Amino acid sequence: MAGFIQALGSARNKTKDSIDYSARGKEIMGILKKYDYSDGLTPEMTVELLQDLGPTFVKLGQIASTHTDMLPVEYCDALAKLRSSVAPMDAATVHAQIEKHLGRPANEIFQSFDDTPLGAASIGQVHKATLEDGTVVAVKVRRPGVVDTVAQDFALIEKVLETADMFSANKEDTMDLMTMVKELEQTSNVELDFTNEQRNLVRFWQNNVDRENVTSPKCYEDYTNEAILTEDFVSGPEVGDTAYVESLSDEERDRLGNLLADNYVEQILTDGFYHADPHAGNVLLVGDGIEWIDFGMMGYVSSKQRQILLDLVTALVKRDNYGLKRCVLQIAHPRGPIDHGALLDMCEQMTSQFADSDLESFDTGDLLDTMTKNLEDEGYDIDPFLTNLGRGLLTIEGTIKALSPRVNIMECMTRHIELGFDPASLERMVEAFVMKGVQGIDDLAGLPTKATETLDMLQKSQLKLGGDFGLTPKTVRTVSFLVRNAIMAMLATALFIGACLLCSAGANSGIQHLVTAGYIFGFAGFALMIFVFVAVRKD
Repeated sequence: MAGFIQALGSARNKTKDSIDYSARGKEIMGILKKYDYSDGLTPEMTVELLQDLGPTFVKLGQIASTHTDMLPVEYCDALAKLRSSVAPMDAATVHAQIEKHLGRPANEIFQSFDDTPLGAASIGQVHKATLEDGTVVAVKVRRPGVVDTVAQDFALIEKVLETADMFSANKEDTMDLMTMVKELEQTSNVELDFTNEQRNLVRFWQNNVDRENVTSPKCYEDYTNEAILTEDFVSGPEVGDTAYVESLSDEERDRLGNLLADNYVEQILTDGFYHADPHAGNVLLVGDGIEWIDFGMMGYVSSKQRQILLDLVTALVKRDNYGLKRCVLQIAHPRGPIDHGALLDMCEQMTSQFADSDLESFDTGDLLDTMTKNLEDEGYDIDPFLTNLGRGLLTIEGTIKALSPRVNIMECMTRHIELGFDPASLERMVEAFVMKGVQGIDDLAGLPTKATETLDMLQKSQLKLGGDFGLTPKTVRTVSFLVRNAIMAMLATALFIGACLLCSAGANSGIQHLVTAGYIFGFAGFALMIFVFVAVRKD
């Protein structure tokens, strides 16, 4: 980040005639000229420069503050201030924005409006207000012109990267940077439109409204649009308030930690809609429970993806390496031929890591992070939902540990799996079971033909297994006979089982046709079994 800023700074010395500046480009160059780079950029100067450059660069600084592996600690500490110490808008600008986007002045909409912001960020800031009915709310106001500024900034950054790619020896690094910038641009566009956060607030509130001791702010949609967001005003100590948390008893900290972990697991496995930025500052301790805030970043998990997660955790618990491998192949897509041996070995290492760990200390987020990195190194493209979920789990584990080091989300997840057979999940399980059964019967029916074709190809040396070899006609006939009779025996067994199920269902429901069908299935199974027995005895 510091190198990138210094590179921009050095660009100020180029003649204006050599570059075709856009309006935003000229503005950036004007800001860069204000600073003296002769002795390099100090951490404090870097923060001031990013604030002057605007919301896009503030956001880049916030991201850079978390990368101690790339920047010196003093720079990361200074950049971390960008999360909470962004210069606020003045009151006149805030009131102008409210009147422009809500159609009336603030004093006509609100019973009271506090001009002193509760907090300021790169995109907007929050003010405390009271509605006409006395409800105390928080009003988030977007900065004017920020949408155009961010769009121009990203266009300039992408243009710089495209130019750099033309002269770069290592184009892969440039592509990775471009991918990161594109992802950040998409995230920023979502955050800039407050109607996205409005939908998140409404959905999250509805999901948790009936859950004991778990709350979130209610959105007031009549006072919300793309530039203004109005929600319940909430206050209370954050999970990150170390002094307050340490004042609680161990029992209370364990209770709150389990409440937080259980709720996050419910968000993922039951709702399929979870808080994607669950750091300690976004969870308040209110009354006997927790209150979630800040819904700019949310994650989504489809019903199919939830089932994959359930299967993955189940495979880990059972140390089922092959089951885990099947799950992995549903969320990782190979760029080339699959090395099944290497993949199975990786799955075995993961199950061993799980088996050798105590559930209370098992690091779920670290496991997913390690798995995705290993798969990427082995040439697999990872489903984005797993990458996003891994980030969320890494963050929530830190938040849970801040409450209680004795609580672990994997323990809560396994408990949820054991108890979480709701009607919807049961219906999905039955549907999947039926579909697998139908597919299995279809495969069984075609197996004799496939086996005969395969044996015929072996006989004609059209199929190679580690080398060329042929089979005598007698061997082919013998193997074909055994395969056919084994398949018919399996079909006879399936018919007997189906007959029992149909008769039982018919007797319990009073549907005579089911009982009749059961007798027919039973007779067919019995006849088929006699046929197989006679054929084997005769041969």
